[in-house]
Amino acid sequence: MKKLLLLSFLFIGNIVIAQDLYNSCSAAFLNEQMIVEEYSATAKAKISKETTGWISAGAVSLGDVSKGEKAFEITEKLAFGVAIKDASTGTIMLFSPKEYKKIEAEKVLAKCRKGDSIIIMTTDNKFALPHNEILVY
Repeated sequence: MKKLLLLSFLFIGNIVIAQDLYNSCSAAFLNEQMIVEEYSATAKAKISKETTGWISAGAVSLGDVSKGEKAFEITEKLAFGVAIKDASTGTIMLFSPKEYKKIEAEKVLAKCRKGDSIIIMTTDNKFALPHNEILVY
C-alpha cells in the first residue's frame, strides 16, 4: 500500500511539473529586434547571409499594437545554443557546445551557405521558442 501511495504522489507530481513546460513566450533577436516579422504560427524567420550584428534570445511580453502598445518587450535575456541545419542534407550540426546570451551574427553566418538554417536552442524548458529555425538567404 505504501508503494502504491508513493507511486501516486510521484505520478501527480510529474503531471504538475509537466504543466510548467514551454509556457513563457520567447523569440530570437538581431540587434534587439525580433528576427521573425510577426509572432504568429505561420511567420518564418529569415536572415541575410550578409547580416551583421548580435543574435540573442529573450523572453517577451507581447503587446496589442491596435491599442497603441509596443509589439513586444524583452523581459529577460536567455541562454541558448546554436546549431546549423544544412539545406542539402538536413543535417543539424552543433555550432559550438557553448551557451550564449548573444553571439555575433557574422561568426555563425561564416559557417552557413544560402538555404541553410540557424537553429536557436533554448536551455530552459520553461520557454517556448516557436521561431527557432532562421533561414539564411
